[in-house]
Amino acid sequence: MPKEFIESLDKKDFDNAKELFKNAKPIGVSSFALIVRALNLNIISLNSYNKLIVEADFEYNEFLRKEAEKKARQKEKTGGPNYFLLQLNRNSRLFTQTVLDAYRGGYIEPTQASNLLNVKVNKFPKLEAQMYK
Repeated sequence: MPKEFIESLDKKDFDNAKELFKNAKPIGVSSFALIVRALNLNIISLNSYNKLIVEADFEYNEFLRKEAEKKARQKEKTGGPNYFLLQLNRNSRLFTQTVLDAYRGGYIEPTQASNLLNVKVNKFPKLEAQMYK
């Protein structure tokens, strides 16, 4: 971390852990690293350092708790998106429509249309149903 960057920060940026995180994030370092660097450059006192470490640790634990809750909620959900809707979005509606029109018009073979759309030929009606939902 450049000394100039740390010295360019305002004293109020070292008031709480949230302000520290806002300054640490753009340069890609942790709040803890920023606190230690500020202490080494004598920008903050040892008392401020101890207070900020406790705050940053609390904020980090809160972050971990929220992430664990998110993950638990995600595991509760079963199923997933419709495969044909995914394929439609992956290939784009216009491309899918063009390939299906060429297939119905006899310009391309069923196997070629199937390869282009990543859908089995006998599943084309389901793919088409997703187009018009």
